[in-house]
Amino acid sequence: MKKTASALVLAGSLAFFGAGAANAVDNYPAPAPGGVSDATVAPGATVAFGGSGFTPGEAIGVTVDYSNDPVTVPGSGLNGVIVLAEVVNSFTTNADASGNFSTNITLGEAGTYTLTATGLQSGKVTTAVVSVDPAFAGDGSGSGDGSGNDGSEGSDLADTGADSAMLLWGAAGVLALGAGVASVAVARRKNA
Repeated sequence: MKKTASALVLAGSLAFFGAGAANAVDNYPAPAPGGVSDATVAPGATVAFGGSGFTPGEAIGVTVDYSNDPVTVPGSGLNGVIVLAEVVNSFTTNADASGNFSTNITLGEAGTYTLTATGLQSGKVTTAVVSVDPAFAGDGSGSGDGSGNDGSEGSDLADTGADSAMLLWGAAGVLALGAGVASVAVARRKNA
């Protein structure tokens, strides 16, 4: 009885005091969206990135973060290196007399690039996201036929991302839970 009461007190205090950590700061400024000439481009293309509202003549730090989308092979999981976020370029430019800036950035390999401009005096942050897609190479019209299919033969169902590894881990969890219940039952029989 004492163990049950102390476990309930501990769980209740964790629930009560743990809820205070979820409060966010009220005045946290969200980054303002920046402008880009194209949201999706071919590998090696150059985009114009710009923003406004900076202090006139202010130095602006620009960073280019890269993250890729690894290829998913059905039934075997991911095939390729996963890059969560990597800074691939960082430089400084200046705002004009009106507080605006614009700069050209060349983006290399396929993936998603987050462009971030930070005013070094004002602290103002502007961001934009650009996708580099090899399908836009060539004539710029993309390689799709507009049907929504990915070109794989005999694939009428959507790929939900579930594979056999998820089922195996789920089965292992159920077995572990069953082993825990069985050990508690055996321990209670010995004490009874």
